[in-house]
Amino acid sequence: MNPTDKIDAVITWVDGNDPMHQAKRAQYLTHKREDARKDVAGETRFNQVGEIYYCIASILRFAPWINKIYIVTDNQDPKVDDFINKHFPDNKIPIEIVDHKVIFKGYEKYLPTFNSISIETLLWRIPGLNEKFIYFNDDFMLHRQVSPNDFYLNNKIVLYGRRWISVYETRITLVLQTLMRRLAGKNALLSYKKFMNNAARVANAQRFVRLDHTPHAFFKSIFCDFYAINPQYLEKNVSYRFRNKEQYSLTELHHLLAIKQGRADGKLHKKRGVTLSPYEYDLDNLKIVLKKIKGDSRCLYFCVNSLDQSSPEHIDVVDAWIRENLSLNSND
Repeated sequence: MNPTDKIDAVITWVDGNDPMHQAKRAQYLTHKREDARKDVAGETRFNQVGEIYYCIASILRFAPWINKIYIVTDNQDPKVDDFINKHFPDNKIPIEIVDHKVIFKGYEKYLPTFNSISIETLLWRIPGLNEKFIYFNDDFMLHRQVSPNDFYLNNKIVLYGRRWISVYETRITLVLQTLMRRLAGKNALLSYKKFMNNAARVANAQRFVRLDHTPHAFFKSIFCDFYAINPQYLEKNVSYRFRNKEQYSLTELHHLLAIKQGRADGKLHKKRGVTLSPYEYDLDNLKIVLKKIKGDSRCLYFCVNSLDQSSPEHIDVVDAWIRENLSLNSND
């Protein structure tokens, strides 16, 4: 493979069950602040039940062309070596743990951070990262074989999104939603649409893409070039330890800039994945949904959302289904 065509994978991960991490988070969390809200610092944003192993396994199984896997974390180690040695003894894809201190070099005063948006803002600073890289949340998993063309086509990113949305339409909608929630005595939601809308403002765009919750492809140079000219946007976005309404989506910003530069054609490709929240189903319906996903040839990836909120029985069903899909041994 030509060096310029090498594609890396980047996974962000945190073990919220780690007592040291919990103590660190509690040190900066005051329940009088917006930070205490469940959509900002709720436990489920940090808890994990082993999804990182399946995320990695899905890449090794279904994307063997990946050049290198980087796991970005906060002074933690998912200890994936034994898992990989058992299930993928012939694996040739190197895996490297990258600490937050590495990507936050020069911005250490904003550490520790418990904000995925802040972390995502600096992923492109991973030392040795290739120009092309695909970003995975640790609860993303590939469902079947994928090729580089599913992410980069004709040296342009493949843009997965639902529709184009006007920033003016969104601002009015958000204002009305905020007003209605305040009248009802509720906090304004920190919605993904808000973060996407903010990104359009940063990119000086009049509309934005309603992005799907999927693995996304990036060009590192787009970030390098933009932040070399606009460092203030980088620092502001990484300055919040917990999610804040003033932040913008890095994925949205990248894709809008890519379109302006002709590195994405603006065509929205149909959703090729599923986001599943197992706790929303009873066991019988969960099994039916999983069977449908299994038989969907169009489904390239899926996201298991907040599995930690599910019952042990739900977790067992999902775990068995994932292991079968990834052709893993049933026993640990």
